[in-house]
Order: sequence, then C-alpha cells, then structure tokens
Amino acid sequence: MRPFFAPMPKYFLFLCISLIPLSVFGQHPVHVHTVEDHPAIQSIELAYNNGELSVDEAILQKVYAGLKPERLHARFAHSDDTIIKCLTPIMASYYNQKDNLSAATVYEIESLFREDQVTSQQALQHLSPSGNFVMIYETEGVHAVPPEDSNGSGVPDYIEHAAFAADSSYRHQIETLGFRDFLQDEPYQILFRNINSYGRTTTTGGSGTFITVHSTFQNFPPNTHPEGDAIGALYVTIAHEIKHASQYVTSRWQGDSGSFNWIEMDATLMEEVVFPDVNDYYNYIMLYDSQNRRWNQNNPHRNSIFGNPQNATPGAYWHVSWMLYFYEQFGGEFFADVWREFIEDRQLPMFDAMQRNLLPLETSLEREHLKNHMWHMASGPERAPTDFGFRDRINYPNPSFAQSLAFTPDSLGPLFLQPMAATYVDVQPSNVNLGQPAIRVDSDVPGVVVGVLGYFRDGSTDFQLGINPNSSSQLIQTTWSWSDLIDMSIAVVNTNRNDQASYNLTVTSVLPNEDSISQNYPNPFNSSTNIEFSLTENKHVRVDVFDAAGRRVQTIVDEQLNRGFHSVRFDGSGLSSGVYIYRILTDQTIVTKKMVLVK
Repeated sequence: MRPFFAPMPKYFLFLCISLIPLSVFGQHPVHVHTVEDHPAIQSIELAYNNGELSVDEAILQKVYAGLKPERLHARFAHSDDTIIKCLTPIMASYYNQKDNLSAATVYEIESLFREDQVTSQQALQHLSPSGNFVMIYETEGVHAVPPEDSNGSGVPDYIEHAAFAADSSYRHQIETLGFRDFLQDEPYQILFRNINSYGRTTTTGGSGTFITVHSTFQNFPPNTHPEGDAIGALYVTIAHEIKHASQYVTSRWQGDSGSFNWIEMDATLMEEVVFPDVNDYYNYIMLYDSQNRRWNQNNPHRNSIFGNPQNATPGAYWHVSWMLYFYEQFGGEFFADVWREFIEDRQLPMFDAMQRNLLPLETSLEREHLKNHMWHMASGPERAPTDFGFRDRINYPNPSFAQSLAFTPDSLGPLFLQPMAATYVDVQPSNVNLGQPAIRVDSDVPGVVVGVLGYFRDGSTDFQLGINPNSSSQLIQTTWSWSDLIDMSIAVVNTNRNDQASYNLTVTSVLPNEDSISQNYPNPFNSSTNIEFSLTENKHVRVDVFDAAGRRVQTIVDEQLNRGFHSVRFDGSGLSSGVYIYRILTDQTIVTKKMVLVK
C-alpha cells in the first residue's frame, strides 16, 4: 500500500507544535519526534502498509497520537512520554482521505478539532489593550493559568503578558512590516489550555482562525528572556502563531507556501523579529547543556545548518537562521513582499517568490544562498570574525566542517551535495609562502557555486565568490597572499533546487606569468564594479577612470604594489549613466578598457 503522508490538501486545519529539541513537562523529560520518526506513528504506518488497519483506523490512530495519546490503541502506545513537533502531515492525510472515511470517523476527528473552542463555565475573558484580541482562560482546574496578580487588576499577570505579546506581535508583523491582516469584525480569540505543545493555530472555516497557547509553560526548555523562561516562551509562541494566522489568510496554507518547512521557518523567524531578547530559537540551532545551564556552542543541533550544512534548505525550525540572513540583509519588509506574491498565486514556489523580490535589489537567489552559507560558516566563538556575518554570530554554534586541508595544492572529490545544500572546507595556510590561493570547483551539473573567506593576520577578513549558475566550473583567483592569511574557509553550495550534484574541489597556489587587466565586473554596473589586474613583479601602478570626453573623474590606485593578482573597486555612485574608460599605467604598460554605468 502507498504511505499515508499525502500532499497537503486545499484546506486543512493546521496544528503547529512549536517544540524544541528537549522539552520538559511536569518534572519528566519527554521525547520529541517528528511525524516521520514518532514511534507510535511509525507503528501505525507499518500496520497500515501490512494491511492490518483500514484507512479509517489508521487515520484515527494517527490523529490520536497527536491530539489524544491516551486514546491510542494499546498496540501503538509507548511507555515513554512522547510528543510530536508538528501535526501538519497528519492533518493533511486526514483531509486527503476525508471523502473515503466513514461518517463516524469524520465526526470523531472533527470533534477533537473543535475541543479547543469548548470552555468550561469557569472560563474568563480579558481584552488586550488594543481591543484586537480576547484572551480566554481559566483560573481553576487542569487548564488554569498561573494565578499571580502583582498589580491587583484582577487579571493574572500571565494573561496580561499574553495580551501584550499579542498586541506587540500584531503591531510589528502586520502594521509595521506589512504582512496580511487576519483580524475580522470580532476580537481574535487566543485560548489557554494545558496542551502537549507550545501552541497551535486552527481554522474555523473560511478565512477565520483562532490560537491555542499553553496555559503555564512551566518547565519548558530555556530561553534568555529577563523575566524567565515561561514568559519568554509565552511571548515567542504568540508571535509564532500570529504569523501562522497571517499565512493562512494569505495563501490558505496551499502550495509551497503552505508546506511544513516553509511555514515553520517563517513563523520561527517572527519569534526573533518581534522578541529578540528571548532567543528561544537557540534551542533549534544548538543543544542545551542542562548541567551547566548554557547552550553548547561546540555541539550544534544535527538538523541545523551549523550542524549539518549538507541538509537541504528549507528545514523547518532548524533552518530559521537561513531566513534570518535575509532579514538582516534586506530588512523585515523583504518577506512581507515575498508573501504578497501568494495572494494572487497560491501555487507559486517560495524560491520563485524570493527570486522575484531579489531581482530589484540587483542580486539573485543563487548569490544570496551562497552568501547565506558563508555567514553560517563564519559563526561561533572559534570562527566568528569582527566584520562579517550574522549580528549574533559570536553566540551561534561553531559550524561543522566536512574536511580540512593542511597542504596546498590539494583536492577533494568526488563529493555529493543535495539540492540547496552545502559543504564547508577548512584550509590551513601555514605551510604555503609563495603565490596566491586559487579555488576551483568542477561539477557534473551547472549551479554548484563556491565562496572563500580569508582570515588575515591583522584581524580583518575578506571574501570572494565564484558564482556562475549556468556553468559547471567555478574559479576563484584570490587577490590574497598566503603569508597574510591565518585561516581560510571554503563553502561549496549547490544552488539547484531539484538536482543532486557531484563535484571536485581543488585548492592551488598561483602567481601570474604576465601583466594583464581583466574586464570589469559586473558590466554594465549600477554604482560600483570591480577591476582586476595582475603583475609579474613589484611595481608602481596607477589606475584612472575617465568619462567619454576624456576627462579624468577618479584615480583609484596610485602606489607601489606587489607581484600577484589585485582587485580594486570603482564607486560611480556620484556619476551619471554612460560609458567610462579605465586605464592601468605602469612603467612598462598602458592598458585601457571600457565600462558602462547604468542607473
């Protein structure tokens, strides 16, 4: 029989369980699983494929595994306390099979979906200061919120914190960044219940949703919020779920923008954007050392880009740092623009939506995906430079390097890369004195690109990219001297979205055998461009730029330079569009070339 994990349906109830690698409920640690590796669901899947369960029985048991584990059949129950990170695949399989299920099964499952909206007579309500959200909570019984009321308002502090979080999240995500508004005529409902998750967003039919949040967050995994882990978890969960509510009214969670990986990455990003002092996402990118009460930067989470860059992006919670790169590079409005693409076309691939919004910024998804991996490669206390990478890079885990090269020339391969994945290679320059590093990648398909990051003795860094996504060969001839380097890191990145790639990496040392000047790149250019040239010996060099009438507009270089490959940057931001001439002048050579400035 075919597996039950069918493609996502047109409409589904989405239950997001925003969990972290090690959760603690009550006093006992629980085992956290995905749908694919949850022991109960694996057992149910196996029984179904062996013909031991009907469609109705299998679907119902999977829903129980996520929502009501106490109702699981004894053969699927497990003695350990297990929870599921996200129930989206189970919900999708239910809706895909709904027409084939009995009326009794449908009634049972949808009754479970409706339970969140059933409140006891003790349920109380509190309107957020903006009036946009109504908190529905209890102060007694299994779903009771913490009773503390420090200001004597008659409303528990926990609920007032939640109301603040809801207003702040809405204001930042919808009013400031411009994500699509999900509010309707009545205040939006946020319910507080003792659930085996952080929170979830549930559809009410049509465009409506409501949010369910854990009622205490006691003994949940750690974060850095100054008011404690419980308040920090409360804040980021509400930010996370509010983003899901906006996603739903934008695309109905259809197509690529409704896939588990994308919606979870997107919502987890909003946790950090709205509440940056919580850092709950640290739990997704590195493991927590409970004995020393700190995150272990030498032990990145195996599913994160830091822990395993050879895992393809997107990767749900653990690849939130991939989206954080775009936020830091292009601002929060970038993803609001991306999500607006799905209003008209719900089936548009997420990568296509991103590419559309990168082109006006004069860049491409291929280039930014490569730089994204270079930021990850330059993170952690061992490798974070002062002038390159994430804002919080020093607090991130040390990345995992697949190989280390101690001698040059040297090569690696053939190596394999999944689509949209990477390999990091460390190069030790200590044994090389002459020449300049050259990095070459040859692959069996176009789209494998390479970036190199140099760490210099003066404390600075520099990076160079080899990126022609239409070529199966990339060459970076650096302008650095081995003697100036203390370390060098290489990222080989597969920018193909669907094709696995095989590649060979070669690192050599090169000196030029003739004086030459290359065509500037990019050309045409907007504002700035690079001019590269090589020298066979130490000599005085002057590089000038002239306009079409022959007037000198700028002298870029006028100094003694060493033998080797050199690159200078020309900034034409103060000039008008047109054709310009650049000239390199030495004691032996005069060379001129044309370039075009387009604004």
